[in-house]
Amino acid sequence: MNNRVNRIIKLTVRLCAVLSHALPAYSCRKSRHTYRQYQLAAVWCLMKYTKTDYRRIVELLDLMPGVMQAIGIGQLPHFTTINKFFLRFNSSAIYTAFVQTTYLFHCESTIAAIDSTGYSSTHASRYYVQRMHGELERRNYIKASLSICTVSQSVLAVKARLGPRNDNIDFEWLARQSASLAKLSYIVADKGYDSEANHRLTVQLSSKPMIPVRRVGDYRVWTSYRKKMLRHFDEPIYHRRSLVETVNSVMKRLMGSCVQSRSLFPNATRLS
Repeated sequence: MNNRVNRIIKLTVRLCAVLSHALPAYSCRKSRHTYRQYQLAAVWCLMKYTKTDYRRIVELLDLMPGVMQAIGIGQLPHFTTINKFFLRFNSSAIYTAFVQTTYLFHCESTIAAIDSTGYSSTHASRYYVQRMHGELERRNYIKASLSICTVSQSVLAVKARLGPRNDNIDFEWLARQSASLAKLSYIVADKGYDSEANHRLTVQLSSKPMIPVRRVGDYRVWTSYRKKMLRHFDEPIYHRRSLVETVNSVMKRLMGSCVQSRSLFPNATRLS
């Protein structure tokens, strides 16, 4: 128990250090100034980390004075205070805080790996759905596409949308965002991202693509960038892509594979 509390305290200290630089102190000039925004954001992140709800995280904080001291609050916030903070917190501010975490890892030149994973939008098991409806119907889920640094396994960019959708539509945004945060020597992805436009974009970002070319039978590849990929495909570099699967597995083991939010962008500014 003590080891777990110590891990939570270390996580809280790191969260406060990152969020205090990414968020303004207060939401508006006329706020009560009881809690700073980074303090409420740290409590909300701890709620997700411990897989609890708004009421239970306040009860846990009451039992862990060391965590409250790390956050810098002297009195417990009401659970509705945390909920109202999240509802007024837009997506652009969340992504600004996320970008700050990439500066914790020093990557001069790295290989970026891109892949996507799905998160269930309900806690109902597949067995329950099959028993209720008589057949296993296809359900909507949350698809998270992410790009990671294969050196430190840190997340460089992430894009969430409702699935099922084609993975390829998020490649350009992920590649450009990753290139703005780190110098990329290669961008690796699986065959689902194979297209002439993606190969061309990677070269324009001063990087090299490592994406297998899809071929059916004796079908010839006519486009120039994909033909070049066939000639210079490097198997060891491509296998660095497996590290993004590791990151997906770690995220699901730590945070769970189900999304508790009722909508994808509640009261938020949609990212372009």
